[in-house]
Amino acid sequence: MDYKMYKPTGSIPAGKNVVSLIKESLKQDGITLNAPLRFVGFEAAPGIQFYLNGTKEANLMEVPSSGNFITPFDGERGVSVHYLAFKNSFSGSIYYIM
Repeated sequence: MDYKMYKPTGSIPAGKNVVSLIKESLKQDGITLNAPLRFVGFEAAPGIQFYLNGTKEANLMEVPSSGNFITPFDGERGVSVHYLAFKNSFSGSIYYIM
């Protein structure tokens, strides 16, 4: 299990799957990841809307008032994250466990 950070050059376009971008970045470093991510976390302005896994437009997720979002993680088990996209472009860093 590795804890890493993905920092995009520029911003991540609205609707672009961040998990795919992370996997592409890892592939450039010679790492092939076929499994979903075990954890993602990021800091953003409260209220920033995003899609996580099967989230639909009607109930988008939002960054809480703390400005930090992390997926639940307990020991060796975490949420399998296969899709993360922002409603609008995003320029922050994404922390993840693979």
